[in-house]
Amino acid sequence: MESRLLKLLTITSLFLSFNLYAHDSSNCDALKDYDFSKFEDWKGEVISRSSEYNLDSNFVSNLIEPYSVNKSVIGNDKCQPEFTLTFSEYLEKRISDLRIKNGLNKKTKYNDLLKKIENKYNVQSRFILSIWGLETAYGEITGNYPVIESLLTMSYDERRRRYFTKELFNSFRIIKEGHIDIDNFKGSWAGAMGQNQFMPSSFLNYAQDFNNDGKKNIWTDIEDSLASIARYLNGVGSNKWDSNFTWGREVIPPQNIKSIEPELFIKREKGCLAIKKLSKRIPLKEFRSYGFKKMDGSNLSNLDLDSYLLRMGRKDGDYRYFIVYRNYLNILSYNCSNYYGLSVGLLSDQFK
Repeated sequence: MESRLLKLLTITSLFLSFNLYAHDSSNCDALKDYDFSKFEDWKGEVISRSSEYNLDSNFVSNLIEPYSVNKSVIGNDKCQPEFTLTFSEYLEKRISDLRIKNGLNKKTKYNDLLKKIENKYNVQSRFILSIWGLETAYGEITGNYPVIESLLTMSYDERRRRYFTKELFNSFRIIKEGHIDIDNFKGSWAGAMGQNQFMPSSFLNYAQDFNNDGKKNIWTDIEDSLASIARYLNGVGSNKWDSNFTWGREVIPPQNIKSIEPELFIKREKGCLAIKKLSKRIPLKEFRSYGFKKMDGSNLSNLDLDSYLLRMGRKDGDYRYFIVYRNYLNILSYNCSNYYGLSVGLLSDQFK
């Protein structure tokens, strides 16, 4: 069951959440030798494949006809700046005082709505707020790239053509179903959309029409956006969110941590890098018996709760230890990065 779940999490999170923020790629070496000459041929191939996705070729042709290749999209993909922040530096930037303050204000403003969503989807509202805040600064920064142009450009690149071609045709379905008009169909440079930054496939699988107006509007409708986050967290494969528990916690390791790490951490062949960094799954009460403590020095709960140990940091003296529960795996399905997953958890703690 565990291996099947971890494999599923890798698939569902692999491309769900792309970096929303573009960067200057004008001097990117990869762009200098990149062949854009066959882009019009690719558009023709997309049109010719319409029937594979049960779409009319004239409909598809009209949607993609206005667009040319967007070189900045390729640049953002191929020339991303090297990730050099330490875990602590990352947390300082992501869980800022301003983000916490704005989140608390949103919690007060949308308290009634959040309670309704929490009751329907059985996901604590603080996690919904946390993802909303981290993905788009509570809906303030959602991306201004035309989604179809971005996906058409990304699918032209052969490296991930199969995936992005499917997402491109999924985006056509969103327009066909009338959830958003083409002029407002905007998102990140890689096609992630709306206040919760769903890729089109995630939209089709998880987006909600919470206000029952006939549209699943994650761009400007806060009700639909927050309900869609909750629906995603609630039902990822066989791992249902358990609202009786939290995501995990930071812990104080026992003094003999170095000697017990080899028996706790196992080599996983499957899963994204974040999954591979988790320890083997054991009950929380066993971590208690090893001598792990809460940050205030008190004992962990003596529960038979599936748990994993996670070590963050780059060197001795800089390590921080966390024990995470199955709900944490659902967070990783949103974006399979432990930097991201722990940010969601720790920010959510500010909204208790």
